[in-house]
Amino acid sequence: MRLISIGAAAVLFLVGGAATAASDTHDSDSALTLPRVMVHVDDTVFGLSTSAETVGDVLDLLRITLGDLDRTSPAPDAPIADGLEIRITRVGCREIEQVDTISHRTIVLADPDRASGFTKILADGSDGSLRQVWRVWEKDGVETARGLIVEEVLEEPVDAVLLRGTRDLTSRGGDWLQPVIMEATAYDPGPKSCGKWASGYTATGVKAEKGIVAVDDRVIPMGTRMYIPGYGFGVAADRGGAIKGMRIDLCYATYEEAIQFGRRKVKVYLLD
Repeated sequence: MRLISIGAAAVLFLVGGAATAASDTHDSDSALTLPRVMVHVDDTVFGLSTSAETVGDVLDLLRITLGDLDRTSPAPDAPIADGLEIRITRVGCREIEQVDTISHRTIVLADPDRASGFTKILADGSDGSLRQVWRVWEKDGVETARGLIVEEVLEEPVDAVLLRGTRDLTSRGGDWLQPVIMEATAYDPGPKSCGKWASGYTATGVKAEKGIVAVDDRVIPMGTRMYIPGYGFGVAADRGGAIKGMRIDLCYATYEEAIQFGRRKVKVYLLD
């Protein structure tokens, strides 16, 4: 911080880092009766005797300009008094944007039909990304507050899936999910599977496509995410008249894929 003392005979101004002089209307004797004030601004302290009437007049005298958000203490219209200290706070507001990584999870599935030590990657994971825009408030260059004004997921993370054998393990505990054995059939959104009134949408109103699973919602609640080896990720979002109890119906894009799947027992891993 620089301390600059300014007498009554001349007033010093800092212009581009250099000192220049301007004549005052008072001589050195009259300066003894003028109020003495200190002005703190931009890491610099000005000390001067002045005939200015208000804080704003002193700022004009020193050629100190205020931004739209800057604050003075006392206020610009406050009267000058001997020993008064004037402080200028530079207030800034800006927006910053950042993109952060959303780390993907690794889901470990237990397979009691395979020996312990067996592992197989069923699905590679990938990280997602999150965009955030923050409004940042600063006083004299120091951040004092920030608020989130925009947040959007640019790319959803994709979970990695690892199958682990657990047949020889004496304990069922571990950081893995146990399967539920269910009977599965398959369908497509068209009239061959859903009849002539097929709309292409499920009982819950979402589009019928690969990844949609019809369930008995007394067994698996709607919205439950699941993983089925050989099929992939799915979500419970449909119902069917014949889908009762431990049965599920897997949606495929085409009738041919659904017929090829047929009817079989599957291991269902509930993720939620």
